[in-house]
Amino acid sequence: MEDEPLPQWLEELEPQATNIRRDLELEELQSLLEELPGIFERKFEQRLQPVLEQQQLLLAENERLRAQVERLLPQPGEVRLRFPDKRPPSPTRALEAMPPLLRLIRGGRSDVGLLPIGEWEDPTHR
Repeated sequence: MEDEPLPQWLEELEPQATNIRRDLELEELQSLLEELPGIFERKFEQRLQPVLEQQQLLLAENERLRAQVERLLPQPGEVRLRFPDKRPPSPTRALEAMPPLLRLIRGGRSDVGLLPIGEWEDPTHR
């Protein structure tokens, strides 16, 4: 059966059918191209949404911190007194507060006094 030639009318319609198929494919591709910007826009909005939410959280936190700073700042004409800390500084805080060279000289010890001990003193300056 496969060896039988196509009828004449079918052979005449074959190019027309090919053209119609091609036109349908072009229409389908055209409709997909028209949908593409909307697809990209939706995808962009989906990815942008968490960033916008994070931005809103940061703006709210910023506003809260600004209000806190505003409350803590002295008002015009207000006088605030600062009293020295009653408790001695902890060794770790004292060590961290030291300049790096002094920290190195003391071998990382904060309990060593600021003045040199007797064996460090220059004997010519007695």
